[in-house]
Amino acid sequence: MRPAKGTAPFACGPRRAWFARLALLGGLGVVMVAGCSCEQPRPRPMPAPSVGVKDQPIIRVRLGDETPTALVAVMAPWRLNGPAGQVAAGEKLEWTEVICKSGGVVFAGQPPIKGGVELYAEADGAIWVRQTVGGKDRDRYYRGYLRILPTTAGSLRIINILPMEHYLAGVVGGEMPAGWNIEALKAQAVAARSYALAESSGRTKLDFDVYDSTLSQVYGGCGLEADSVWRALAATQGIVASYSSGWGKPQVLTTWFHSTCGGGTVPSASVFGGTSSPPLMGVVCDYCRNSPRYHWGEVVLTKKEIGDALKKTGYTALVRLGPVARVEVASTLGDCGRAATIRVVDEAGVSAIVDANYWRGIMGPSRVLSTWFDVEDRGNSIAIVNGRGWGHGVGMCQYGAAYLAERGKLAEEILRFYYPKVDLVRAY
Repeated sequence: MRPAKGTAPFACGPRRAWFARLALLGGLGVVMVAGCSCEQPRPRPMPAPSVGVKDQPIIRVRLGDETPTALVAVMAPWRLNGPAGQVAAGEKLEWTEVICKSGGVVFAGQPPIKGGVELYAEADGAIWVRQTVGGKDRDRYYRGYLRILPTTAGSLRIINILPMEHYLAGVVGGEMPAGWNIEALKAQAVAARSYALAESSGRTKLDFDVYDSTLSQVYGGCGLEADSVWRALAATQGIVASYSSGWGKPQVLTTWFHSTCGGGTVPSASVFGGTSSPPLMGVVCDYCRNSPRYHWGEVVLTKKEIGDALKKTGYTALVRLGPVARVEVASTLGDCGRAATIRVVDEAGVSAIVDANYWRGIMGPSRVLSTWFDVEDRGNSIAIVNGRGWGHGVGMCQYGAAYLAERGKLAEEILRFYYPKVDLVRAY
C-alpha cells in the first residue's frame, strides 16, 4: 500500500534532531529450529511505503498482557537472537510456543535463554503473535521485530520494536475510522505521533515506551493499516505539536485525544494531574453532536458491585467502607457538567471522596463512558443518567475533528483549535 502522490505537506518549523535512535542487532551463525505444524497464520502484509526509516525514531510497544506462554510465527525467512548472538533461523516459522521458565525464555523446547530473545522477520515479513489478552486469545501480526523478555513474576513481556511511522500506521486506523475525511486522519496522525514521542521521551529507563491499548493509544499492528492512513502519514511525516512555556526549549506536547467531548474539552490537570499548559486548558466544542455517544443511555450499578470494586483497589480509605448506602457527585469542573469528584457513603455514615476519572476506571470505562453524568439513587442500586461524551475529555475530540474536516477545515486548523497555541514542527 502506497500513499497518494501530490499531497501537500504541512508548513513546519526547522528540522530538529531531538530523538535518539536504537540500533537493530545483527545475527551470528545459523541454527535451524522446527516450529509446530498447527494452524498457519495468514500471509504477510503488502510492503510498507518508503517513509525514510533511517531518519525516524524507533519505538518500543508492549503488546497485550504479560502471560507465561505465547505463540509466534513468521511466513518469511526469520532469525532468533539471544544475548550471545543468533541461536536459531529458518525459511519459515510455523506457530511455535514461547514459554517463560526458570527465569529465561524457552523457544521451541530449547533450554531457557537468560536475558530474553529477539525474533526478526527478513524481507519485510511480518511476525505473528498469539497471546492471551483480557482472558481471550488474540492473533495479530506486526512489522519490525519482537523482544521477548522473562519477568520476575514468571511471565513473558513481548515488545514490538519498529520505526515510528510504521507504528503509527497501526495506530491511526485503530483510533479513528480509516474511511473518515483525510484531514481528520492527518490531524489524528499528528496527534498520535506527538503523543508517542512525548511518552517515549519520558520512559528512557524502561524496557518499553508505550502500551498497545488505551493505556497509551490503540495499536493493532498491520491489521489496522489502510491506504488512507498511509496517505495521512505521508502528508504529515515527522510533524508534531510542540509548545514552549517560555522557560526552556520547546517540548513535544502530550496530545491527549478522545472520541466525543459532549460539548467541551477539559483542562488536562483535571484528569491527569500536574499543571495544564495553555494548549490543554480545554475549549468549547459542540461539533461532536453526530457521535452516537454524544448522549448515552442510563447505566445501572448495584451498590454491592460498587463496594466490591472499591475494596479491590486496596486503598485504605476505600477498603474500610462498609456496605454502600449512597453515591453522589461531590463536585463538578467549573460550569461544565463533568464530575470532578464522587462521594461514596456507607451505611454507617463513613464517606470517601474519589476522583471521578478514577471512579470511572474502577467501574469500567466501557460502561461509564465519561464523567459527564448525573446520579439517581434506586434503593439497592444507582443509575448513571444524562450521560454525555465518550472518553476523558482532554485534547482533541475525534468526532469534532471529523465534523470540522467534512466542512472544509484543514488538519492544521483542527489541531490549532483543539490545542491552542501549539507550534507544528518537523521532529524528523
